[in-house]
Amino acid sequence: MKWIQYYTFCISLALGMSFAVYAEPLTIVYPDVKAPYDKIFQQITQGIESEFPDEVIHLKLPSKFDAKEVAKKITTNKMVALGNRGMMIAKQVYLDMPVVVGALPIKPNGISGVSLMASPNVLFNSLNELAPKVTTVTVLYTSASAWIIDVAKEQAKLRGLKLNPIPVDDIRTAAQAYDEVFEGENLESMAIWLPLDPVTANKVIVPVILEKAWANKMVVFSSKPTHAKRGALFSAMPDNEMLGKQLARMVATVDYKKRPSTVKPLSNIELAVNLRTAAHLGYNYDSNERAKFSLTFPK
Repeated sequence: MKWIQYYTFCISLALGMSFAVYAEPLTIVYPDVKAPYDKIFQQITQGIESEFPDEVIHLKLPSKFDAKEVAKKITTNKMVALGNRGMMIAKQVYLDMPVVVGALPIKPNGISGVSLMASPNVLFNSLNELAPKVTTVTVLYTSASAWIIDVAKEQAKLRGLKLNPIPVDDIRTAAQAYDEVFEGENLESMAIWLPLDPVTANKVIVPVILEKAWANKMVVFSSKPTHAKRGALFSAMPDNEMLGKQLARMVATVDYKKRPSTVKPLSNIELAVNLRTAAHLGYNYDSNERAKFSLTFPK
């Protein structure tokens, strides 16, 4: 009996040592910010910790720092970088270890990550549920958001939607293109999608789009949370904890030696819905539907 116990002890010890050898801790690099903005990063890091199986080390970045010096302090072989400050560190190390970036509207740029650009799949699902009369989606895009358009074409087709993508170069050409859209026909069956694009969803252009959409009883939906408050039918908001889980899964599998890098859209979102706009468009949601909304406007 004692021999069996000793043998079992040796096996357990060997397995414990094996797990210790192969454990791969992870560093999360993110901005050190005050409330209420710190809550976003708390939720993301909680998601990472709940999904990542090994030790997680937190490295908070002040507003001013030396990226090269900070990079030298990272002792793990994996890293998740959040926000603009995290991206500065990611640029220092992504060629030498698995790194993924989040909490930014990134596009494919050599570093893998999850963009704040919501997945067309979840956006179009929400569109079908909230505005079933829409058959056509028009989206203006520049090089900043072009990477998502091919994905959007496939997803729109699967849902019986016609995607009308219009490339533009600057605010002037975007304004002209929007004017042409509003001069078209059957606007009540068309929706305008505002991606996270610094030109086509520019803060100067958006109020004009929303005003004209209201006048034409036309749906506008957006990848930016604040647009629902301003009059878009709905906006996508990141589910921060699920974003953390998505980043944790990604960093465990990313091949940092492979090029091009992998950038995925945000696959889990929450919805902000403008009920006043919905009523204006002829949509009234019951209590079960409203229970799915994270935010509603006007409050």
